[in-house]
Amino acid sequence: MRGYSTGLELILNAAEGPLQVLVTENGVLLCAQSWGRSDRATEILAPALQGICSLLGIAPAGFRRIACVRGPGSFTGIRLTLTTAAALRRSAPAGQTLLAGLDHLQALATTAAMQRGLLHGARIWTLTHARRNLVHFQPFLSFGPVIPAQPLAEASLLPPAEALARMAAEGGAGHACGSGLARYPELFAPVSTGHGPAGAPACTPLAELVSPDTAALCLLARHGDYFAADIEPYYLRPCDAVENLPELARRQGMDSAGAVRALDALLTRAPQSEI
Repeated sequence: MRGYSTGLELILNAAEGPLQVLVTENGVLLCAQSWGRSDRATEILAPALQGICSLLGIAPAGFRRIACVRGPGSFTGIRLTLTTAAALRRSAPAGQTLLAGLDHLQALATTAAMQRGLLHGARIWTLTHARRNLVHFQPFLSFGPVIPAQPLAEASLLPPAEALARMAAEGGAGHACGSGLARYPELFAPVSTGHGPAGAPACTPLAELVSPDTAALCLLARHGDYFAADIEPYYLRPCDAVENLPELARRQGMDSAGAVRALDALLTRAPQSEI
């Protein structure tokens, strides 16, 4: 490692779609892996990291900065990468490894800006699948292909038809990307070549853009806010298991109200230790 280096940096993303693992040093990409088996990310990540560290001749505790996409997206994928980052931080000397949380919707918007060379002022809408008849929706403004896209409003959890209506209400030309477009093609498919979807004809759909690319993740990580603390996940919708807890408890012969109270107590009590 060069004396003036900022140190080794690890970037992880499993918020939606593929598991992405990147390693950079001083702004230079050393390694990039993308695993398409999101259903097996839990068993893939640790061996993949071990292989990368062995290939590059580095120790897992040698990362100075770790950036993780913290959501919104898959509960399992987000927990996997954030827990891995927390474990790596604890394996390093105190204060040596800093963590930063990245936003999945911003990563998609930044990918669109970089891939399409969108100039300052271009509008980008991100829509990702949340659950049946719901999408994560957020509008962004491009600041050019070398600066992360910036949000114009808070992210929302909406029915896809309402997201399309908001795009139309904002008016003007723009680009739309994310898994929500492919999930609801009847709403977001162009009505004809060279036109946007019905109701938002000035929008250019980028239905193929469903995952952030390497360049966008590296750019966001470079601009991330790093701290010597674990990353909090970013969820827009409640966990299915939490919503279904009363019914699940009843099926197990438990008191539904008591199960909900017990979960609330576990979620709100102060941590008992660092581990």
